[in-house]
Amino acid sequence: MKDRVRFFKLPRRRIVEFNYLLAGYEGMSIVRTIDRERGIIEVLLAPDLEDDFNELLREIGAEFELTEVEKPAGCSSLMDESG
Repeated sequence: MKDRVRFFKLPRRRIVEFNYLLAGYEGMSIVRTIDRERGIIEVLLAPDLEDDFNELLREIGAEFELTEVEKPAGCSSLMDESG
């Protein structure tokens, strides 16, 4: 299975906090800020932990005001860089 990339929008003030939260789930994901001004982040998920990630989103998504979005036009992705 290949890693999966997903994009989310959240309030700018919550980006660092969300990143730290996910860092606590070692090996689940890598987070990168795509557009700080618009609050767009990229999440590279370990395929075997995507169900766990989805469960986490159900639990904390509303608190963080997370919205999944399409890949922003013109942005490079972690997957683009890894081939």
